[in-house]
Amino acid sequence: MDLSDLEVFKAIVEENNFTKAAKKMNYVQSNITTRIKRLETELNTKLFYRHSHGVTLTPSGVTLLKYTDQLFALVAETKKSVSNQETACGPLSIGSIESTAAVRLPPLLNNFMNQFTEVDLSLKTSTTEKLINDILDYQLDGAFVAGPVNHPALCAQPFVEEEVILVSDSNHAVLETFQDINQRTLLTLKPGCIYRKQLETWLEAEGIFPKKIMEFSTLEGLFGCLKAGLGVSLLSKYYVDNLHYKDNLQFYSMPKQYARVSTIFIHRKDVLRTEAFQAFLKEFNLI
Repeated sequence: MDLSDLEVFKAIVEENNFTKAAKKMNYVQSNITTRIKRLETELNTKLFYRHSHGVTLTPSGVTLLKYTDQLFALVAETKKSVSNQETACGPLSIGSIESTAAVRLPPLLNNFMNQFTEVDLSLKTSTTEKLINDILDYQLDGAFVAGPVNHPALCAQPFVEEEVILVSDSNHAVLETFQDINQRTLLTLKPGCIYRKQLETWLEAEGIFPKKIMEFSTLEGLFGCLKAGLGVSLLSKYYVDNLHYKDNLQFYSMPKQYARVSTIFIHRKDVLRTEAFQAFLKEFNLI
């Protein structure tokens, strides 16, 4: 299997179009078509459904894309490894849940980037579930997620343990009992967020059913609506303590068994520990 054919295949997926892929790679379209036909013949399967809006991957195409991403990641790691670099440099992709990225990581990332100026560090925020999948798919070198995480392909290192608290605005009446949440709106991030999962587990155990649930894509959006009085939410106490505008909020301690969430750092066991990655692990006390 020719790597250049796989590059063409990936370009078509990214552009969703044979013509656009040919232009992107500076090829004539007939060359692109020939390469895909060669791949399909070699693999004895159809890779794309062609239609008026472009192309869509077949099930076989989806499988090939997964392995293509892994293969290109391995090629990139191989180049890093054989280059025998003795200093930390090059790309480093890290993921994090939003609350950790908002208050725990900035000073540490600032120190790291000031010390290792040749490292091209990128940070992606998402839910624990999505970040785990990105690690498994070789899309990230490592990620800070809510634990525990038990997967045979992953290594996990403790980072910090967070206390979580229930938060409401001060314009509404104080929650006399947690059953009062039945009359309020629950503000959460999208499914896959460990805080949401913890909160829903607790509410179910207590027999509490909020009258409405509002989902948010970002922590900033959630907190803005929380401050405006739209509902109640479960947040990291450390995150709330570091806000400059927390005076108009009300806080409630959670029952002991639901009051803490662990943040851990995960990465694939088979990921190549480049000098940049090793420096990151050492700087963040993850070794």
